[in-house]
Formats: sequence, C-alpha cells, structure tokens
Amino acid sequence: MSEKTICEKCGAEMLPIDPHKPVGMKCPKCGWGWATTYIEPIKEDATDYTILLLAGNAPSKESIKTIAGIAGISFLQAKKMIENAPTSLFVGKAVKVKEIIATLEDSAINYQVEPKYPYCDK
Repeated sequence: MSEKTICEKCGAEMLPIDPHKPVGMKCPKCGWGWATTYIEPIKEDATDYTILLLAGNAPSKESIKTIAGIAGISFLQAKKMIENAPTSLFVGKAVKVKEIIATLEDSAINYQVEPKYPYCDK
C-alpha cells in the first residue's frame, strides 16, 4: 500500500506527473507541484555497444528487410550480411541499441550485444 502525497498548498491529493516514471507530483486542484532531476541510467550511459548479427538466421524477406533498415544498406547487402554472419550490425549508444534489440526480437533474428548490455534480459 503506498502513501498518498498531499498538496501542502491546498490539501488535495497530488498525482504523479508521469505514472510510469518517478519524476514528480502535481496537484490537480491548484496546480502546485514538484519535479525531480532523475535521469534514467540508459540515457546517461556513454558506452558504445556493438550488436553482432549471429550465424543461423535465414535470409527471409522479413529478415533481409529488417537488417537493411537497421544497417542502412540495400536488400542485396543485407542478404550477404546474413549469409556471412557473424558480423557487426550496429555500433552505438544504449538508447538506440534498445530500439534495435526490440526490432530484432520482433523479427526473431539472432544477435548478441558486446559488451554485456544491462538494459534487457538477453
């Protein structure tokens, strides 16, 4: 059971600014509130992560299209990349890596992230 936060100006129950992140509270009655300076660790992570395309992916129409979109290459180049795996697919910061991982997992494409990526289960 969580405690209610009460507005010190008018006494109404305050509501979270964002229900998904602990960034602050705002009073729905008088508008008074406060915010934190919390920044998600993934956004402050300066590490360059490498996504490796692993061997064993079938060069299907969907996988070729997905790899081409991620790497910014032609479909023919993407097909060759899949066939010549393992190979580097992307190098970049944690936030973008998380987006690419979601795309790869949606397409059931085998990959690996180096160094160990702390923002997902794989």
